[in-house]
Amino acid sequence: MSCMARTQTWALAAAALWATAVASGAEPAKAEPPVVRVVQPLGVEPGDTVRLSVRGQRLDGVESASVPAWPGAKAEIVSRGEAPGINGLDAARVGDRRIELKWSVPPDALPGTNAALVLAGTNGVSAPFPLVVVRKGLLVGEKEPNDGFRDAPGAPVPVVLRGGFAAKGDVDVFRVAVPAGKRLRAEVLAERAGSTLDAMLTVYDARRAVVAAVDDSAGRDPVLEWESKEGGEFFVAVGYANDQAAPTHDYLLYLTYP
Repeated sequence: MSCMARTQTWALAAAALWATAVASGAEPAKAEPPVVRVVQPLGVEPGDTVRLSVRGQRLDGVESASVPAWPGAKAEIVSRGEAPGINGLDAARVGDRRIELKWSVPPDALPGTNAALVLAGTNGVSAPFPLVVVRKGLLVGEKEPNDGFRDAPGAPVPVVLRGGFAAKGDVDVFRVAVPAGKRLRAEVLAERAGSTLDAMLTVYDARRAVVAAVDDSAGRDPVLEWESKEGGEFFVAVGYANDQAAPTHDYLLYLTYP
């Protein structure tokens, strides 16, 4: 049988199968929608214009990005392409495609995770992915070096510190003055916002002795409250529970006096 004849035979067979499916009421398989896995950076402030890096699956057909909580706040697609693989993390978790967005956060955006990113395109609409809005003036980016007591930067309270662990063995340490009788609340937001980080929290006193520590609290995100009996200078350290660093190991550390 010639190549043309075989092609015609396959085409007729496919048409017959389609006709059978229609006659039986079966519907053809639908295209799977895009999926958002990771959005970086964590944390945006009201009124800011930010560049968001979005990792996920089936993003090539995405035509628009929006935040339904603020219909007028459209996000512009700046670029797209393949997302580089991350050693130790499956592509099903961190995505194999990426999109870069430019987004102007509304000035009246309320702090919290009450907003979400939605992608839409030829394959359908993605499930909403939470975005974290931080109260204006509280967000502080990571400043290196900060991986030890000697180099620990001072952190005013309240504050929201943004950091990450791209290098193996890294740890972030912040110096905090806690008055006597005050309770310090330290909370890491990571997994709940799509980060791959499994964080740990430890508080040390001025003599470098551990006075409080926690691993998992809200899912894999640690939360602790600790009261300073005598007051003074303390160190809050954020680390991670396994030995694998990654560029998607982002976190926000909230320090407050509740």
